[in-house]
This record gives sequence, structure tokens and C-alpha cells, in this order.
Amino acid sequence: MDVLDKVTPSARGRSLDVSTDAFGWLRRSDDLVEDPTALRERLDEDGYLFVPDLLDRDEVFAARMALLRRAEAAGALDPAHPLEHGVLRPGVADVGLRQGDPASMPELVAVLRGERMLGFFASLLGGEVRSYDFMWLRHQPRIHGVEPHCDLVFMGRGTPDVLTCWTPFGDIALGAGGLMLLEDSHRTSPIRLADYLSQDVDTYCENGPNADAVLSGRMKWEHWAAPGAGREWGGEIASDAVALREDWGGRWLTAPEFRMGDILLFTMRTVHAGTDNDTDTLRLSTDTRYQRADAPVDPRWVRGEHGEEPVGHGLGAKIGKIC
Repeated sequence: MDVLDKVTPSARGRSLDVSTDAFGWLRRSDDLVEDPTALRERLDEDGYLFVPDLLDRDEVFAARMALLRRAEAAGALDPAHPLEHGVLRPGVADVGLRQGDPASMPELVAVLRGERMLGFFASLLGGEVRSYDFMWLRHQPRIHGVEPHCDLVFMGRGTPDVLTCWTPFGDIALGAGGLMLLEDSHRTSPIRLADYLSQDVDTYCENGPNADAVLSGRMKWEHWAAPGAGREWGGEIASDAVALREDWGGRWLTAPEFRMGDILLFTMRTVHAGTDNDTDTLRLSTDTRYQRADAPVDPRWVRGEHGEEPVGHGLGAKIGKIC
């Protein structure tokens, strides 16, 4: 029996269309790991690489347990279940984890900046690589997944050839919050989304109605398309992944299951979104970014000259423009 006979994944509460012209599975590239030329050709063709079992599963599991011990210390996990299962207490509001945690956790750094990961990207990119100093933790309880977006609007002040790597820190079944990519969107987004892709979430209209709110931190990001008073933006292309695919065509692609040791990497222009976690388990993953070391880097995501923490999307990243 196919997994889709048992589970229909959803995005922000809407069931995905799982017909063959609307939904499919990611193409595996684990058979190409020793052939960087073939990997580059596949990345150019697909806009992503799904590489099962690239990482050491035991190292990933050790990092998972370090995260779960923090959640356990915060009282977020149900003690009736084994710790490694990551089952949450009903109604828990704070799981005890923060987005910037990975950079301070040796178990996660060993995976995300370890020899297997950096060696793979050095081979793929054909030279010395660096990762952003900031590493994003994604901890998803039973909630909706992130809306469709491209990463360029969040980190476009350096090379546009930086790659995002999504790494699961737990086995993630269909319906438990895995990532999905819109097929061929790396080719179509520069045409369909030309205005969107030229945006930077940390810019604002200094002569507009939200300037004071942005500079005071009351508003994180101003909507680029129509910066009306109080109109915020989360960097999304659209709120409805189902409707977006219906408009664009193509298929949403994901995996029947993501497993510890897998990675999924994609370009800054590849449209992607999160599926809903419809389980009581805490879905854990990270987003890390890798690029050639000799290419310009977005200064928001690296340490300062004297070791200062990355400014990220904080007030120090804001740039005003005349609208």
C-alpha cells in the first residue's frame, strides 16, 4: 500500500492535491555523491538535490537527543513516552528551544559543519566553502508549516549562488511536517516572481507610513508590494500553497519519509514550503547555508570583525529607501 493511501499531507490546513500531475516524490541523488559534475548538472536541472544517508545517522541522532533534552528540561515533553520519540505534552506553548540554538550546541555543529557536510559542499561547489555563522533551528509542534517562499529575499546581500541545506534531526513521516519544493520553480520563478525576487525583507520605505514602526522594532518587515500603514510581510509569495500550485502548474515534491542522515539542498530561487505537522511529536530540523568561500557573503549572517554575533534581521540590518 502506498503511503498516500494512508496519509494526505496538508499545508496551512488545506489538503494537498495528491493526483499525479499535482504531487510527486523528490528525485534521489545519493547515487551521484562521488560524481560532482553529475551533481552540478542535476542541481541545475532540478533546482535541488535530495541526498539520503549523506550524514552519519548516529551523529544526527546525538544532536537530536541534545535538542530533546533541552525540551525535556523546559517541561515540554510527555514523560509517558521515550525521550527520543519527542512526544509533546498536550497544549504546551514553549518547547524550550530557540532559532539560534544550533550555533552554541557542539552536537549540532559537529553535523552541520562536520567533514561530511563541508566536504560534500566543497566537492559540489568546486572549491573551498564557508557556511553562514548563523544556523537556523526549525522546531515545529502540531502547527501549520511555513508559507511558500524563496530564500533570496532573506539573504540576498551576498552571492545569489548560496545554497540552503535542510537537515532533519529526526525521522519525519509524511504528515509530520516535512519540506516540499515546487517542481521546476527555480526556472520559472525568475520570470513569474521577478519583482518579488528583487526584494530584501530588511528594507523599508523611509518616507512611508511604517518607517517609525520598523526602526523601533514594532514592525519586523514592511510589505513590499503595497506598503500601507501597518501592513506587515513575512517574506511569503502567497499564503496558500495549494492555490499557488494550481496557478503555476507543476507538482509539489516531497519524500515519503525524511530520515536522520538525509539532506535536501536547493537554490535561492527554488519555491518551497512546509507541510503541516499533524502529529503530537516535535519535528526538528535545521536550515544552514553554504557558498564558495571566495564569493561575497551576506553580512547579516556572519560574525562581525571582532566576533560580534550576526545581526540577522535585527535593527542593524535595516536599510531605508525612498518609495
